Amino acid sequence: MMFAACIGANADERSVEFDYRRAPAWPYSLSKSGISGWVVYDLKAHHDGRVSKPEVLDSSHPLFSLSVVNVVPTWRVKPWVVSEQRPAVISLRQEHYFVHPREGNAPVPWLHRSLRHLSCAKFSKRFDDFQQNSSDLEQVEMSVFRHTYSVLARVATYRKLSDEQRFALGDALAEAVPEVIQRCRANPALRYKDVLPDQVSMML
Repeated sequence: MMFAACIGANADERSVEFDYRRAPAWPYSLSKSGISGWVVYDLKAHHDGRVSKPEVLDSSHPLFSLSVVNVVPTWRVKPWVVSEQRPAVISLRQEHYFVHPREGNAPVPWLHRSLRHLSCAKFSKRFDDFQQNSSDLEQVEMSVFRHTYSVLARVATYRKLSDEQRFALGDALAEAVPEVIQRCRANPALRYKDVLPDQVSMML
């Protein structure tokens, strides 16, 4: 059984409860090849229970994107009474992970391994795709940086870092984003891990 996880990516997720959410189908060609991946997307949840307008913001493969876009309109949320606190339509940002059994069936450890081996050449290609498809988003919202935050949070918990140390790591990564992009473009043979701030790189 291959693992697929849907993860809410913003605070509005707490105010919407899904009533029906079938997992996106794993594209056969990718599952047969053992390819894992992710999709980041927005959707609209309506007060009458409908779910609509899936919009892919970032994805590791077009077939994963297509699978998500095809299934989201079939989902349902539990209806709610419209009020000032809960509008008729709520926008949600979601992440879906397709993690192959050979990767261990858990998203964050797989992401951790992927980040360790990610080349600057591949990073730059992903950044170009991100800019083309999500030009209205901040650079730090690119999937690679979000995944790095997820891994840092997991490692920080494992190492029992203080809140101050956690915040310092997050700040260091955020501040380094423009330089990381520039250094990877200039040095495609390096790894993404090599151009991160030392305190962040050591955690990967």
